[in-house]
Amino acid sequence: MPIKRWNIRHQDEQAAGQLSEKAGLPILLSRVLCARGHTTPEAAKTLAGEAGALASPYRMKDMEKAVARIRQAIEEGEKIAVFGDYDCDGVTATALMTSYLQAVGADVIYSVPEREKDGYGLSTAAVDFLHSQGVSLIITVDNGISSYKEIEYASGLGMEAVITDHHAPPEIMPAAVAVVNPHRADCESGLTELSGVGVAFKLVCALEEDETGEEILEHYADLVMIGTVADVVPLVGENRTIVRAGLAHLADAERVGLSALLEKVGATGKAITTETVSFTIVPRINAVGRMGPVDEAIELLLTDDFAYAWNIAGQMDEFNVKRKEIEDAMFEQACAKIAANPDLLRERVLIVSGENWHHGVVGIVASRIMERTGKPSILLSLDEREARGSARSVPGFSMIEAVSSCSEHLTRFGGHPLAAGMTLLREDYEAFYDAMQAYAQKHYRQMPPMSIEVDCPLLPSEISGPDIAALSMIEPFGAGNSYPCFLLNELKIERITPISQGKHIRIGLTGEGLSITVLYFRMSAENFPYSIGDMVDIVANVSLSEYQGKRQISIIVRDLRRSGIDQEALILDSEAYACFIRREGGGEVDLLPDREEIATVYRFLRKEQSYRHGPTELYYRLRESGISYAKVLVTLDVLAEMGLAQIDGSCRVVCTPNPPKVDLEDSAILRGLAPKAPIHN
Repeated sequence: MPIKRWNIRHQDEQAAGQLSEKAGLPILLSRVLCARGHTTPEAAKTLAGEAGALASPYRMKDMEKAVARIRQAIEEGEKIAVFGDYDCDGVTATALMTSYLQAVGADVIYSVPEREKDGYGLSTAAVDFLHSQGVSLIITVDNGISSYKEIEYASGLGMEAVITDHHAPPEIMPAAVAVVNPHRADCESGLTELSGVGVAFKLVCALEEDETGEEILEHYADLVMIGTVADVVPLVGENRTIVRAGLAHLADAERVGLSALLEKVGATGKAITTETVSFTIVPRINAVGRMGPVDEAIELLLTDDFAYAWNIAGQMDEFNVKRKEIEDAMFEQACAKIAANPDLLRERVLIVSGENWHHGVVGIVASRIMERTGKPSILLSLDEREARGSARSVPGFSMIEAVSSCSEHLTRFGGHPLAAGMTLLREDYEAFYDAMQAYAQKHYRQMPPMSIEVDCPLLPSEISGPDIAALSMIEPFGAGNSYPCFLLNELKIERITPISQGKHIRIGLTGEGLSITVLYFRMSAENFPYSIGDMVDIVANVSLSEYQGKRQISIIVRDLRRSGIDQEALILDSEAYACFIRREGGGEVDLLPDREEIATVYRFLRKEQSYRHGPTELYYRLRESGISYAKVLVTLDVLAEMGLAQIDGSCRVVCTPNPPKVDLEDSAILRGLAPKAPIHN
């Protein structure tokens, strides 16, 4: 497991006590609010209070132009095409805009590209198709800001366009009738946190002259909320108001398609939260776009026929199962490639490629690889001519800036600081690979580690139903307002129980004389490196959940490690070792182990014969000997170099049976660390 930095937010117990008293809030909730900077009753009210008002849509640049052109098209009976995207944000935006235009009597069709065949965004082929259908006005939703060539092509065919998007504008803006995008440099709306469906919602509000948005929310809050949650935009400001309204709307299940989908997944009658949306609705809508044409997901959101919707919901469920199967297979293939080539893990950016990997799931798998390795990760699918892929990053390393720096090797790219997509010619793969590593080396003296933001420490005695229930007052949770995360120190492991066919574990812990039970997802008992009796610290999300009709406290592990570890020393040692391996020097960290330290590591491994828990846990086991983490890492390389052990890409160490007699003076690694001195005695 990669080393994660636990960032414990600043604790001010006095401020928390004052907030609790003045605002009448439970102390645990007040501690969380203060840790997040909400130290006054007025500030706390923005989270725990009523939803705020929405800004006028006309604050957005070009909104008047967009409204005028669309009204003209409606009044004159022009054929309008809503051109969307195949992800959940784009699907909900397409459904919202299409539904509204149908309701006001417009002659409207929708079109969304197929991920595998067409790729992202408007294309000249799509323009040709829309032209053949008699379309004279294209309205893009959740895309179009980078389609200046395609818009110019459409203009040559006598077609006009209104762009609505929320992605960063390029240097050349499309010459559309109107470009509604809060990220335009000349847009002073301040609505830059809106999702694609959020921008489309604002356009519909403007078309209806509903400046407060209240009336349109009554009709479309569920769609706007789902797309907003799916796109992981910060749940602050207007997004917070939208999501609150949408969750209430969804709980009433007035939209036939969503009612069918909720019933299909067994969520009917249960509390609807952002977690429900994130883990049941969003994956199924996305699965359709990942596995094939996304039209069925849009039809689900448009239909008034429950039987039809029920049939589509079943197909979406099947798509989701298929998606999981393909995702798991690709993840195993990617892990096998890393295991076969451990040098990949020594690069600043982990780049893995495979033949004909499914384009629809490479992003998900890139995210899983990043979580496993702790490195910014790019997965590329290769065909005869091209490489298409997705990237995921850790906070502190801007993936879109890194990818942009390599644009000369790319035919297409786009994204955000934590996620990006790209297409390149296969022949440019090596040049792109080298350019990414060069960018990372030039701009990051030390690569940022994965991190977890922790609100505050929590004692087992403070875990009570009423206090945990009070945390729901600051829902909805999501980006910008994450689920409360707590640190629990000095807990003793009492039980380790496999669950869900061994995919996860349930851990019984004791602390302060009290017992708690936590869930650790995607951790098998076989791979769990700790034993009964070990003392550990954990960071976890704590909430009240519903299971089999009963509400109970749920503690979900985000990370776990042995008690008493100096995380900053480990992070420093890890980066110094990585720099040494990449021949960038090791800084001021002493990387050279002496003979006794090497012997200590080797004796332990000989006793184990096969050790599968990686160098971090190995260091934990040996730290009482005084050896540093950096020296453990170097020692493992020396043992492999001298033929005493083999290490694969999953960090499993296997000692060589009947090992040869070796002389450490022959180690090139050790000589490289001390070129002018003998090995320490």
